Amino acid sequence: MLIAEDLLLAALDPRTGRPVNSSEQPLGPCLSGALVSELALGGAVVLSGKRFVVTGSLPPGGLLREAYDALASPKGRRAADQLRRLDKQLGKAWSRVVDGLVESGVVGRDPRGWWQLTAHPVLRPDLRAEVVGRLRTAAAGSGPIEPRTAVLLALAGPARLLEVVADKPHTHAKARIAEASEQSPVADIVRKVIAEAAAAAGAVATVVVVAGSS
Repeated sequence: MLIAEDLLLAALDPRTGRPVNSSEQPLGPCLSGALVSELALGGAVVLSGKRFVVTGSLPPGGLLREAYDALASPKGRRAADQLRRLDKQLGKAWSRVVDGLVESGVVGRDPRGWWQLTAHPVLRPDLRAEVVGRLRTAAAGSGPIEPRTAVLLALAGPARLLEVVADKPHTHAKARIAEASEQSPVADIVRKVIAEAAAAAGAVATVVVVAGSS
């Protein structure tokens, strides 16, 4: 499976079929970051200065190829801008990764009506258990982290999956996530995208409150 698929599978609560901690919003940039990270591990993308730059190592097809083609666009001065644009160009990374998992029979699709969000029950709990087990082992360990697992662990922080990868107290797990982030620099760009989105949302909310009270 793709790293992005592993991340989304780990994020789904097997009891409800919904992301733990209502984490669907930050999962968008995290899933985009996972796609870029996988391209980077395959030698198809490098972080050059402040931007992602594609190389001649073309991925075979599918969602990774679409992400590669999107990053090949000259638009976007910063990697964070490219990551935001990637989510839009893919038609929302969340939806595309979910669709892939549904098509492969890993998760289901359970529409709940217009007043409730669609649930995605985990149909392959063995696969989720493998991903979560790998994450928890890495979070509890002290040695080198396998590259794909390092990407997952690095993105677990901004994806709000700390309780999935470790039991309390989380001190050691947070340190391991920091180590993984050094190994996977895309995670820091993802954090920046999420922080900027939160700041923008807060500014809009303030304007609405001020306008409503005037």
